[in-house]
This record gives sequence, structure tokens and C-alpha cells, in this order.
Amino acid sequence: MAIVIAGIGITSFPESKNPDVEKAALEVLYPFESVNSPKFKRKSAGKTTSTPFGKEPIAINVSYAHVLIDTGAFVADKSYDLRFEFNDQTFENEVVELIPVDAELKKHFSKSLGGNA
Repeated sequence: MAIVIAGIGITSFPESKNPDVEKAALEVLYPFESVNSPKFKRKSAGKTTSTPFGKEPIAINVSYAHVLIDTGAFVADKSYDLRFEFNDQTFENEVVELIPVDAELKKHFSKSLGGNA
């Protein structure tokens, strides 16, 4: 099932105990839902990149995220299929490959990543 990816973010905290540790996540478009509860009300329409309450952002392998950004292969607001693997170092399931759905984007990906498209 393809999903529209709005962006890729790589975060680190240079002044922390572990300044070299990075975490990468995909920014995904979620439905912007109205809420009507005793303590919180919101009327809304459209989509948002805010991760819904109780959910976690979709993790992406940090090295792969750097490659996608540095090569210009990633194009925002396009549909991708996702391939996941378990990372033994972070103990998270993470995206290890974005697979473009659009034929032209597949060519762009291949060319940007050193393929022969």
C-alpha cells in the first residue's frame, strides 16, 4: 500500500551526552480530525503532518535517510511503497527502502542513486 511522504527529518542533539546519535523519521500526511471531548475540542478539515495522539512517527534508517536527502533522490509529496526491517541497534522497525510508485519518479530515483535510468 502506497503512502504519501511529505518529508524526511534527521534529528540530533549536539550538546547532549550522545552528540553523534541521530534519529530519522518520515513526515506523513494524516487526516486532520475534529475532536469533541470534555477537555479538548477541535474543528478541522484537511490533512496534517502531526503524528496522531498515541501513535509513533514512522522511523527510517538514518544512513538511508542521509543518502535520500544528500543525493536529491527524495521528492516530497509523492507516493511511495515502504520496505521495513528490524534494526538490532535501535530495536525498532524502520523503513530501509522507499519505492516510488510513479514511473517518472522511479527513473529519478534510479538516476539520483547512481542507477542507469
